[in-house]
Order: sequence, then C-alpha cells, then structure tokens
Amino acid sequence: MRLYRLTRTWDTARAFDGRRSAECPGRWNIAGKSIVYTASSLSLALLELLVQGAPLEYNLFTYRLEVDDALLERLDVALLPAAWTSLAGRDGCRDLAEAWRARESSLGLIVPSAVVPEAYDAGEFDVIINPRHRDAARVRAGEPARLRLGTERVSAFRVS
Repeated sequence: MRLYRLTRTWDTARAFDGRRSAECPGRWNIAGKSIVYTASSLSLALLELLVQGAPLEYNLFTYRLEVDDALLERLDVALLPAAWTSLAGRDGCRDLAEAWRARESSLGLIVPSAVVPEAYDAGEFDVIINPRHRDAARVRAGEPARLRLGTERVSAFRVS
C-alpha cells in the first residue's frame, strides 16, 4: 500500500521515530507513546496538518511509503465512540489505539480521518504506524521531497 508522511524534517530517521507524537499526543496516541501518522493520499496528509493549525510558512517534506498490506489491519469502525471526531472523543480513540499497540498484531492500523470521516467510505484514510513494532524496518520510505504549495492560494486558508 502506498502511504504519505508529511513532516518538517528531511532526516528520514527523525521522520519515522515517532518522538514528536510522543511529546505532543494526537487523536491516536497518548503522551509518551510514539506513533507515526500517515495518510493514504498526500492531500489528506496535508489537510490533517492544516486543521491542527500548522503554519505553512515552514518547509514541509513529503515521504512516499510502501507498506505491505499484510502488515496493516483495519480498525473496526463500529468500536469508535459516538463523539470520536470531537476533542472530547480523543480519549476513546487513544484507548482503541493503545489496545491495538498492546496486541502487537500489526505494524499499522487503518483508521478514518476525524477531519473528513466520509472519506473512509471513499477509500481515503489515515494509517497510524507503530515505530517500535518488530516489522517497522519493513516500511519502505522514498527520499524526502520538499512539498511545493501554491502559497498564494493556500495562505488564504485559515481554520477557525
């Protein structure tokens, strides 16, 4: 499966160590636990950053990844808490991710985007990767490429 990772670092080791997520937990990880956030499309990966208020003034690098489908599992969306897309619903998502991490059943977990949940049914999704999993070395990452944005148009985008 092809996935995309957006990050501020061109250093491949740092881009996939999950340290930043452990310092600043997200929807799918608790503080102190590393997760690498990826998406099935470059545009979804960018949208996920934009809604977090990430400024576009800094340089972003994109990594194209190849991960064997057999190393991924799909979250049963019936397990998601009712308010999973809200800030209040993050704890329920984190609990599901921690249970997955503890099972060590797969390298990555396919999850719906809380930003655009409807994209899941259309085949777009996020994939969280456990960088401490025994199969982490099987992720094939391409060379980082600077993400070029149409800054005149993107700079007008603001999330309130």
